[in-house]
Amino acid sequence: MKNLPLISIEQTLSTYKNLHSKNPSFGMDIYNTDFNTENFFILENNGKGSKGIPIKTTHYACILTLKGGSLRHVNQFNYKITAHSLQLLIPESIHSFEDTEPDSKFLVLIFNRIFLADELEVLLSFHNKNLQPVDLGMIEFNNVLNLYKQLNIEYKNAKTDYKEVAKHLLIQVLYILKREKLANLKDEIQNRPQKITNQFLSLIEDNFKEHKSVKEYANILNITPKHLSETIKECLGKPALSFIHIRVIKEMQYLLCYSEMSIKQISSYLNFENSSAFGRFFKRNEGLSPKEYQLRFHD
Repeated sequence: MKNLPLISIEQTLSTYKNLHSKNPSFGMDIYNTDFNTENFFILENNGKGSKGIPIKTTHYACILTLKGGSLRHVNQFNYKITAHSLQLLIPESIHSFEDTEPDSKFLVLIFNRIFLADELEVLLSFHNKNLQPVDLGMIEFNNVLNLYKQLNIEYKNAKTDYKEVAKHLLIQVLYILKREKLANLKDEIQNRPQKITNQFLSLIEDNFKEHKSVKEYANILNITPKHLSETIKECLGKPALSFIHIRVIKEMQYLLCYSEMSIKQISSYLNFENSSAFGRFFKRNEGLSPKEYQLRFHD
């Protein structure tokens, strides 16, 4: 099986073009004929668009919420985003959003791995394993907001060595985000149910193509399916099976929209018995057939 497609910076901008306005007061103008999708740029949303389809990208997106909020989905995790939150979306994760509040405002830093020096691999590796957003206190929020503003000024003025200055500003943002994540992790006293829940959610990401039943994950965790089901229901308020299905559906949606694979090939890639089983599963969860979903997306 050939490598699955990832959405480039150019494709991401095209997909979410409606979220950005011409001549923004902050950030770069993606409609400007001189706009160049290099390894780094900064954007401001226009407050429009309440929902976005699942995408997998080649690049990072560091999102600062100024006001409002939304529900953001990253792999099998769901995050309630509120004002003053900061989150880094990593390459190859599948993410989308919905239920964006009216007049919400976000600032977005988009950059490729190549933009940062090799010695920052450890910093990026930390964020790759810790996907959650953080809620910033007012002091840290203002610090991060000022860094975003400085990044905006550097790229708009484009003075000597502005890219190097921008790298150091971006690194500050990422270290502040790491510090806040570590503080939150230290504050969490993880009991047995929480540990099982976190292990289960992480296992889904690595195994959803092959394993689609609660029993299979319970076997990996060396506990009974009943224990796993009760634990997930207690901690997350939803059945364990629903989290497996959510992740599978996201992958289906992405492949139907962005890959050149046929429905039969997607069905085989995700280890369904046949295309009919694939179609039944998709329609049961989405209310329409895979083909209907494809047509709706391309329209």
